[in-house]
Amino acid sequence: MTAAPATLAALATLAALAALAGCGNGGDDRPGPAPSGVKRVLRLATASDVSQEPVRQNLIRAWDAARPDVEVEFVHLPTATDDARSQLVATLQGDKAAYDLVNMDVTWTAEFAAGELIRPLDGDPLEGMWEQVASTARYGDDVWAVPFNTDAALLYYRTDVWRDRDWKPPRTWRDLERAAAAATDGDQVTEVFEHGYATQLGEYEGLTVNTLESVWASGGELVEKKDGSATAYEVRAATPRTEAGLRNLAERYRRIMPPEARRATELDTLRMFERGEVAFMRNWPYVYNVLDAKMAGKFGVVPLPGPRGRGASVLGGQNLAITAGSENAGPARDLLDHLAAPEQQRCLLDGGFAPVLKASYEPEGPECSLTGSAAPGGGGADGAGGEAGEAGESGEGGEGGEEGEDGGNVADSGPGPGPDGLPPYTRALKEALGTARPRPVTPYYAAFTELIQTEVHPSLRQNPDEGTVASERLAKELRQVMEGG
Repeated sequence: MTAAPATLAALATLAALAALAGCGNGGDDRPGPAPSGVKRVLRLATASDVSQEPVRQNLIRAWDAARPDVEVEFVHLPTATDDARSQLVATLQGDKAAYDLVNMDVTWTAEFAAGELIRPLDGDPLEGMWEQVASTARYGDDVWAVPFNTDAALLYYRTDVWRDRDWKPPRTWRDLERAAAAATDGDQVTEVFEHGYATQLGEYEGLTVNTLESVWASGGELVEKKDGSATAYEVRAATPRTEAGLRNLAERYRRIMPPEARRATELDTLRMFERGEVAFMRNWPYVYNVLDAKMAGKFGVVPLPGPRGRGASVLGGQNLAITAGSENAGPARDLLDHLAAPEQQRCLLDGGFAPVLKASYEPEGPECSLTGSAAPGGGGADGAGGEAGEAGESGEGGEGGEEGEDGGNVADSGPGPGPDGLPPYTRALKEALGTARPRPVTPYYAAFTELIQTEVHPSLRQNPDEGTVASERLAKELRQVMEGG
């Protein structure tokens, strides 16, 4: 017997009210089990993973296998950060229930929260994390996401080409510029490099990260959070130190980088380093395992240089959030809590990613929960479990650098873990995370980064007379952007 139209309308109304009730309780609603033999499908939207192994996907698959009531369905987004964001926003604005979970770049959290595309979370899912990592998941007074993995950039360098047996990797920008020049001199290296250093200066998010790190290393700021405010920023783009950082980025490009760096992404830079075109490279931790599979024993990593020692990396990484319209918020929250646990976070470290928990970097911490072919190094099949990250480069603001001593944070490549059982890059990565800084937490970040790219990219030309960043104009336009104009 067919239900009357009025009955169908009443049922639809009740269903809508139930869905709205589920959206308001912080992602912790625990609906009853699905009917016997019927699985809840969690749709997780995520960009493609360009790392050596699909450790993030394997962690999700392992949880999925242990839950007979749930099946995770991956919806793959474009690898490029900007393209992935655009697709997510367009989809969720049209249908907030299109996905249950989104794997977001950390800079999207505020925008998605302000746009009511994701829901706030109850409890304290950020316990045990670095404060700067936790800050990427907050907006206003609420927590809107659980950091999956974080990220801090490292300086990769060749170890096998130096004629000086006492050679040490650079700690300051002055050190790096000298070493980059030495790498092109056959009297100082056994393998002559065409250029010394490469980073990612293509007109995408990587250029924004480069710009921020260069400005910070100069002692400047593009924007600075107002005292006592969680979301409001003051613009500082026209100060002398900020101008010096912008100038240093362009000058360093002309002095020690290949012309192709102006169009380079993380993958382009990795290929330059692999092919022996540059002796130094700024990139993310996931690159270590990719390189180690091809050129073990020929490279090492240290934290990024600064004006007088260790510099500050932009904080990267991905946050997992539950969509505002998800009808499976209970199991979705279970998955978030599972992935933030120490055993899963340790798997990320072994797989070349930066865990969000401080304890994951200690030798006495828990072992990775994955086993067999799913474990990092276990030879699992390629997959897709997240997006690789961003890129950047720093500068010294014209201040005189001082020669730094090696602080014991060097990690040379080699087979297997170190004597403490941790991957060889662990100490350098931990130190880099200790000084890493988040990008502005604002719902207007997409406009912020687009403006930086538009203003800075034209200054990156081989001819220094072709243009510089007009800081007064940049400051004026930033004020409009940060106010939502």
